[in-house]
Amino acid sequence: MSAAAAGQEVAPAIVVAAEVEEWEVCACCGLREECTPAYAAGVRARYGGRWLCGLCGDTVSEEVAAGGGSELEVEAAIARHAAFCGALDGRRTPAAAERLIAAVRRLLRNAGAKEEKAVVVVEFQEAS
Repeated sequence: MSAAAAGQEVAPAIVVAAEVEEWEVCACCGLREECTPAYAAGVRARYGGRWLCGLCGDTVSEEVAAGGGSELEVEAAIARHAAFCGALDGRRTPAAAERLIAAVRRLLRNAGAKEEKAVVVVEFQEAS
């Protein structure tokens, strides 16, 4: 016999709609990030229709706050930061990313070992 048939109150089922996530690409550095449409719309509203990742967004926001905060300053700050990111693009090497991934992998492998303390050294070198 069901709870409803026995005279007990039954809580209504709560239906939660899963929000679809989408991929966005940062207008400054090109980082791809998965986010909800509502979050992406909020970011776009803050930065004049462009989507910025968290790091670039913070940088642009600080620069705009220091300059007064007009919409023209937002566009100028985004343009300056995008140029800065573009200048750095040639300096990022796959080897540096691979060294970082290897260091994190070693750190995670050693995290379970209580006898040893893991020391991870990550070195970044500029590309020639």
